[in-house]
Amino acid sequence: MSSGSMSQNTMQIKPNYSLADLSSEDLLQRLVPRSLATPNQLLRSTLLQAVDGFNLQAVYPAHCLLDLQKLNSGGTDWRARSPDYRRSLLRDLKIQSLPALPGILSMPLCVDLSYVEGDWVFIESGNPEKLLRFTKEEYQSLTEAAEAEQDKFSLPLTETKPNLDHPHRDESEIRSAVEAITQQRVRARLSESIEIAPLPLSSQHLLSLKSKEDVSGTELANVIEMDPSLASQVISWANSPYYGAPGSIRSIQDAVIRVLGFDLTMNLALGLALSKQIRLPKDGVHGHKHFWRDALLRALLVEKFVKKMPPLARPYTGLAYLAGLLHNFGYLVLAEIFPPYFSLYCRNQEANPHVPSMYLERFLFGITREQIASYLFTTWSLPNEMCIAIRQQHNPHYTGEHFKYANLLYLAEQYLQPSWEQGLTRIPSAVYDRLQLTPEDALEVRQELEELPSDQMEDLVRLLDTTKR
Repeated sequence: MSSGSMSQNTMQIKPNYSLADLSSEDLLQRLVPRSLATPNQLLRSTLLQAVDGFNLQAVYPAHCLLDLQKLNSGGTDWRARSPDYRRSLLRDLKIQSLPALPGILSMPLCVDLSYVEGDWVFIESGNPEKLLRFTKEEYQSLTEAAEAEQDKFSLPLTETKPNLDHPHRDESEIRSAVEAITQQRVRARLSESIEIAPLPLSSQHLLSLKSKEDVSGTELANVIEMDPSLASQVISWANSPYYGAPGSIRSIQDAVIRVLGFDLTMNLALGLALSKQIRLPKDGVHGHKHFWRDALLRALLVEKFVKKMPPLARPYTGLAYLAGLLHNFGYLVLAEIFPPYFSLYCRNQEANPHVPSMYLERFLFGITREQIASYLFTTWSLPNEMCIAIRQQHNPHYTGEHFKYANLLYLAEQYLQPSWEQGLTRIPSAVYDRLQLTPEDALEVRQELEELPSDQMEDLVRLLDTTKR
């Protein structure tokens, strides 16, 4: 049934009514299944707080992002309240979702209906399976009667669509973004080039070795041992309970031959060396405490996916692992290149948890972390498989060169989403077909990862955390 045929079930309410005019019976009659709402009719809300402690509930369509710069234009510096604060409110109110209605919370509403399409709006009801349905006019009257501020502070995601299909434009888009932000005096020292330190010597040696044929484990061990801190990390990695090696691993030779294997050691060492190149930013989304945990989970999941593929269809396990470990490297690069603007980006990401990061980055920077990381990896002469995998990791339709690495990263992302079980139906079957994986195999891998002892995960995460300067 279309939303246009619902009018006979909707109670007509007098103009300029208030929340007090809505009876329990009226609200019950407004309850409808969530499936009836489209994103451009559904209203979501973000809880914000100013420096002076003033709170605000910002309401806008679900197919939009909240533009903090527009809200901040009045002189107030808004920041999203933490997920813990929101969960605490819901717990106190004994509801599971937050209705965008005046009087529910002891804070004012600011409403943007600019991009609502059609005559209907839907809001959360407190029950995750049901929504409350109003005509647009009814909802506007309700919020106006409560003296909610009407403003324009949202932007449709379609206006910030990332560049997924034209990687040949990446360099010009990156330079345009740097130039535009430089013109805004965000970072005066940037001019025409991207100022990133050259590839570390240990990484250069590893890449040089990687390009040769018939390289022995001894040669690899010798290169890793040239960097004592890197050698220590690789040995610690091999000694981790995750790999269950008998006895103690005391040398790189042991790590290569007895535990990790040549391929994984090579790519793990390269990932660790690159990770030391750019520091983890102190700012981030609510502290961004789980950067390395997410990187490790992605690497382990991709590695397990590869092992489920038929032997003749498998890409190089170590390269797939490295792609997973560095899948989010562009996040570090953005923080390094645009530090003052990066803080604004973090505040917008906190305020828009429903918006994929690449849309926000496109909106604020004109580029995405995937574009800039892929470009940087290319200039560093990293394997082309890596560069393509990072660039195309959000594109389920990518079938070009080295597609398996990109498709593996895409699949891993879907299985690591917070609500991953509900999102599995959105994964195109062609992704499984191209990888010669079944959904059952992928689900089994995800469950194996869940069963991994937490202390083993913590050990591995700590090893990655030591790469911070």
